[in-house]
Amino acid sequence: MIKQSKIVGKKSIFIAALLLPILGFSYELNFNKSFTKVVNPDLLTTNITISVEKKDENKVNGEIEKFNDFLKKTSDVTLKNGSFTLSPKYKYHDNKQEFLGYVGNLRYTAESKNAKDLNGFMDKLISIKDNIKSDEVKLNISNVSWKTSDALENKNFDELRLEAINWIDSYAKTLSSQVSKYCEVSKINIFETNTGNLTYARAEMAYSGMSKMAADIAPMSSEQNITINPNFILECKWLFVLEEMKHFHSLMQLVLD
Repeated sequence: MIKQSKIVGKKSIFIAALLLPILGFSYELNFNKSFTKVVNPDLLTTNITISVEKKDENKVNGEIEKFNDFLKKTSDVTLKNGSFTLSPKYKYHDNKQEFLGYVGNLRYTAESKNAKDLNGFMDKLISIKDNIKSDEVKLNISNVSWKTSDALENKNFDELRLEAINWIDSYAKTLSSQVSKYCEVSKINIFETNTGNLTYARAEMAYSGMSKMAADIAPMSSEQNITINPNFILECKWLFVLEEMKHFHSLMQLVLD
């Protein structure tokens, strides 16, 4: 048993000695390269907040429902992230708490690929607010801006990934030819970024008896950069090493037998 172990050990050392000169004739290249596409954002979005403050809780809910009935029937725009909160309001005087009433807040994010549809949606909201004619009801429309939809963003990321893979394959072949070595892709890590400059038409607009024509303002859509930053690792071998490796398996079998 001891003799057999010594033989195996000597064979392992011999195999390692054979490998060292072969492995010494290869090296790695590790580098990054950016790939970018410029796109036009395709989705116009805005944040909507309806606030109602009244003494009676039921009256708060009644005013909120005037807006909510309209929002439920809306089909020209997409409504997301809807929420409603109702909380009591107090003030303090001489260290005493005084109940003032209730505050209800209805919030939505509205979005559409058509600026005309979103402007029309805002016009209707302003009309509802104007018809109520009460300072206790407030409509806030904020952050009207263009953004890239998930579908458009994913489409461009897919195209950039394919571009990066095609580029590194071509580069490896060109490099192999120029340096007289065989270079192949060992690993690719891809990192994605979205660096858009969105234009805001209004940082914030609170409507209280304002003309609905004020809503007929859509921001200009600015170009947006979608970028990936792949990290490439190439392994380059001397050409004769490839031939040596072909015979290495046969030689290893002879040594181990």
